[in-house]
Amino acid sequence: MIAASTRNMQQIPSSKERPQRLIFTQSGRLADFSGLQTPPYAIISHRWLLNQEVSLQEYRIIQHKPELKKRLGYRKIQEACKKAQDKYKYIWIDTCCIDQSNRNEVAQNVKSMYSYYRNSEVCYVYLADVQVQEKFSQTKRALLRSQWFQRGWTLQELVAPREVLFFDSNWKLIGTKDDLSRAIANLTGIPCSVLEGSTPVHDVDIRTRMSWCAGRKTTEPADLAYCLLGILGVVMDPDYTEDVQSAFKRLQKALIHSYPNTFTTFEDGRSIYQMLVSQNARARVEMSGGSVVSTATQVSMRNYTSTGESTPTWEVDLRREGTTEVSFGRAVEKLGTQSNHRRNPFTPKENNTRET
Repeated sequence: MIAASTRNMQQIPSSKERPQRLIFTQSGRLADFSGLQTPPYAIISHRWLLNQEVSLQEYRIIQHKPELKKRLGYRKIQEACKKAQDKYKYIWIDTCCIDQSNRNEVAQNVKSMYSYYRNSEVCYVYLADVQVQEKFSQTKRALLRSQWFQRGWTLQELVAPREVLFFDSNWKLIGTKDDLSRAIANLTGIPCSVLEGSTPVHDVDIRTRMSWCAGRKTTEPADLAYCLLGILGVVMDPDYTEDVQSAFKRLQKALIHSYPNTFTTFEDGRSIYQMLVSQNARARVEMSGGSVVSTATQVSMRNYTSTGESTPTWEVDLRREGTTEVSFGRAVEKLGTQSNHRRNPFTPKENNTRET
């Protein structure tokens, strides 16, 4: 739903923020632009590989530690630099361009991440679980099954950059965001106009923006809330000592503060997530012609595994139905039964927004 709504421009974080630490694509060396104007740069979107990534501290000494060069994360950096160096002098990747041991630096980067991707020249999406097939239709199916589309942080990495290129595990080009916009829209519920850039993200109704996160997972529980900050246009300091319910409770307060003319108070953190499911389920059904959604919409609010991955606490299973209303109605009915929260937590004030 695209809305001519009460968007408060002053509440959207600065769009000028750029990363201060980059990698020189020709040599692979780190470059620090603290206090200086950051030059044009490419940026990487990817899924972290367990025990395979290279931290900032490790990258600084990698020439003296040949065993580090065997990690898949280092090869990822090398290949990305090769792709970028013909056009771009610099590239940014979160694994070694952020000092993960510095809490303040991590917090600042989390708050600025949306702007980093928005201000990049191009975003290279590396899909370690996809391989280009002989037929493009097969490659596209493999692309849409990638776990990259299930992660929380990759949402803003999809919508924020102006240009996005998808690469498979061997760094073969699959296609661009524009080329694949229809298929991605059907999968994610994000309108083609947003993916293609004709509709600015912050012109979309805020509840719809939130719904795009439904079904996604994060390794750190609280990141389910933090990964929405840039997309929602609110500012909140991350606190990785809090649980996911506390993070969403603070997100509620930030939303009420930033959009006082749009929303009344919420019930609780879980209420936000009920809304996410119903909004996203409806969008996916409508985009698929009101007939079928191939996979269940899963939502996670608790029960984290030993690896930190979130696991579903309820599922909305949409089967083939005759109309959008029937499919969506079944989804909401099932959700209401399992979550015990039936009231829409977002109550827009009368005549405040116009949705089309």
